[in-house]
Formats: sequence, C-alpha cells, structure tokens
Amino acid sequence: MEMISSDVLVVGAGLAGFTAAVRASEKSARVVLIDKSPGALGDGNVLMASGSLRAGGKSPRTDPTELYRFVMSEGVAYPDLGKAWSETCGRAVDWLISSAVKVTESEPGRLWLDQSGELSLAPVYKKDVGTRALAKLKERFLQLGGTYLNGTEGRKLLLENGRACGVSAQKGGAEIELHSRATILSTGGFSANKGMLRQYVGPRADQCKLRGSKQCTGDGLRMALEVGAKAVNLNYFYGHLISRKALVDDRFWPYPRLDSFVDEGILVDRKGERFVDEGRGDVAVANELARAEHPTGATLIFDQESWEAARDDVFAKSVKTPAPNPWLMDNDGEIFSDPEIERVANAIGVDSGRLAGTIQEYNRAAASKDASSLRIPRTGKPRPLRPPYYGLRVIPGITFTMGGVLINGRAEVLNEDEQRIDGLYAAGDAIGGLMGGYRGGYTGGLMQAVVTGILAGENAALR
Repeated sequence: MEMISSDVLVVGAGLAGFTAAVRASEKSARVVLIDKSPGALGDGNVLMASGSLRAGGKSPRTDPTELYRFVMSEGVAYPDLGKAWSETCGRAVDWLISSAVKVTESEPGRLWLDQSGELSLAPVYKKDVGTRALAKLKERFLQLGGTYLNGTEGRKLLLENGRACGVSAQKGGAEIELHSRATILSTGGFSANKGMLRQYVGPRADQCKLRGSKQCTGDGLRMALEVGAKAVNLNYFYGHLISRKALVDDRFWPYPRLDSFVDEGILVDRKGERFVDEGRGDVAVANELARAEHPTGATLIFDQESWEAARDDVFAKSVKTPAPNPWLMDNDGEIFSDPEIERVANAIGVDSGRLAGTIQEYNRAAASKDASSLRIPRTGKPRPLRPPYYGLRVIPGITFTMGGVLINGRAEVLNEDEQRIDGLYAAGDAIGGLMGGYRGGYTGGLMQAVVTGILAGENAALR
C-alpha cells in the first residue's frame, strides 16, 4: 500500500481547502491537498458562485463587534466560533488580495471576486469568478511547495491514541494512506446526498433541486461522526426558491432568483392555503418548504406590481443573471397570469375557492396593517395583492447545507463533549456552528470558506 506523509493533510479542494492549504504552507508546513474529483481545481460550489463576498449582508470589513452581534442574533451560532469569524472577516479579504485573488468593489462595502470574464447562461448559468480565484490560490500553493492530488477520495480518518493522523483514501482503484500531524476536512456539505437530506433536513427534502456541486455528498461529516465528532445545525441549508421547471430544464437553475416575489407575495400549498410566514425571507421560506409534506407542490402568488419590478432586478443586473421578468414568461417557466384569481387557481391546479379566500383574508389583513392576525402571521409590511394575479410553481433549490461538524474558534473539530479531537480540523461547508436559524441565518458561503480555511490552515500548521 502506498503511503504519503505530510505535516498537514487537507481533504477537499474547494475554496476552503485551497485557502487552508495555502495558509498552512505560508506557515512553513509541508502540505498535501487531495480532492476526489478529477478536476484541476476540484469541483466545489465556488465554481458556480456569483462571487459575492458578504458577511451576513454586511461588508466583511464591518466592525467585528457588529458582525458578532449579527452572527449571534439567530441564536444558533456558537460564541467562540462566532467571535473568531467576526474578527477574521476583514483580514480574510486582505489575505485574498495578497494572494493575487482580484477583489472588486461595486459600491462602498460591496465586495466581489472579480466579475470580469466569461459567462455562460446555458444549459446552466455559470461564471468563472471561482475558477480564476482557485487558479491563483493553486498557483500560490504549488509555489510554496505544496502537493495537490486530484482523483483521490478520502474514505476514513486514521486515529492513533485518539489523535487524528491522516486518512485512508482511494486513488485510481488503489488504496493509499496519507499520514499527517494535522488533518483538515474541507469536503463541503451534504447537499448532494439524498439520504442525508432526508435524515437531517426533512423526510422529503431529497425532492428539492440541487443548486450546487454534485460532489457535496457529506464525506467529511460521515468521517468525522465515525470518530466521535459533534454535528450541529444539520436541519438548515442555504438556498432559494426557484421555478419548478428546474426539475426538467437546466436553464432554470441556479437562476433566476425569486426573492422579490417572496417579499411581496404569498406562498400557497396544494390546497391554495398559506403555510409559512413569507416575511422571514427567501432562504427561510425555502427551508420551510423543504420540510413540508410536498416540497414540489407550492406556488408563489404575486401581482402585476411585483412582476414589473422584477424586470429591473438589482441582483440580476449586478451579477449578469437572468431577471425573472421576462425570463420566466419567455421560457415557459410554469408561470400563469390572469385578472381572475379563480382562473390562476385552475391553471396551477389548486382549489379556486380556497385560493380566493386566502387572497381575500390576506388582503384584508394587509390593508388594515394587522397581518399578525392571520392564521399564519405575516411579518414585515405586506401590501394587498391586486389583479392581474400571477402564479409561479416553485421548488426549493439547495445550494449548500449550513450544518456540519462543530468547530471552535481555532477550527478544531469538537467531540460530543465539545472537547477538541486532537489533530482534526474542519473548514468551509463541512462545518456547523455558524449559520442557520428561524430567519435563515445566512452569513455568506464564500466568507465562511475563506475565514475558516484561514483559521484551519494557520492552527493546523502549528501542530
């Protein structure tokens, strides 16, 4: 059996993995980075990302105290990790820039991975912002003497006297062992693992549309759980409602996003009734639908004002994605419109009387500014819906899972007693303890990857 030794082994070559590998190498560690995909840059979610470097809707350079208050506001983040994340966001951006990754600013505080470059709209929207960022990090990693092995799948953590000392892996059908003083799991979440989605998110969550990488099959979570790691927040994911047409037509994912329709309209089930507080926001609503009895059976109802506003979707313009209007109508996106709500109900296949009653009840509450009196209270400042009405069949699109292995502020993996597992670290979407909650609790996937990658790489190199 082939054996490879290093100071630090990084398992998973996404943004978190490359970040950890480079940062550990900068600390003079001998680093091996492996990834199960055959790609030269792995095959993680960053390769599909819009490139937004946000820290919970704020600039990563926001005062750490303010960032900490935000990340703790949902009540599910762990204080030690939240503090480390808050204090590292700003220098993480500076570190990317120092590593020759180009970062641009579209407006004060609005930071992006460089938006220039190629853009593909079919069959699936894809930008090369992640490709170029990873290429720069890989170049830096190799210059520092690192070793990258693609097509190498980590299967099981190796333990010695309770200390993680590497992994057993498969490469080209052969088993190899990779030994290290410290091991970093950066394998992504479990969004592409249907069994884990059913187990942790909802009994029918596997019916949702995968809006991210097919490589995110929960490998790191599985390996960590096998050695006694604690996992948290496993029932939450980051994603959006997208047209149900995405199930059969790749052009409808990962965009267009439908955030504005959630903010201004209502979501109804197969009976034509509301079942969620839409004011919680698109991410939270997508999570709620994924846990429902029929994740594929919901419809967004909105009006002409919302439809017209979607023509000038700010997000779509900023990252050059299709705007909902006219994309959905022009491409038969399972959207229907009519001045009579009963005819919309017939088109989407729900009880017309119930849907009409739902609209009437909602409009009365919105007009009286008493939406809290609804059977399902509505937060925010809803307004009455006016004809013509629109009905859009939707489905949750899962980009990445928010829960995973619990780590502390040094990115060390913790066991069920919340004590560190010696020699084991985790980063990126493989971790839990930062995101999730009733209102979504999204803190930014790219920033989580870079921040935890830096923390893992720096601390693993000290072993």
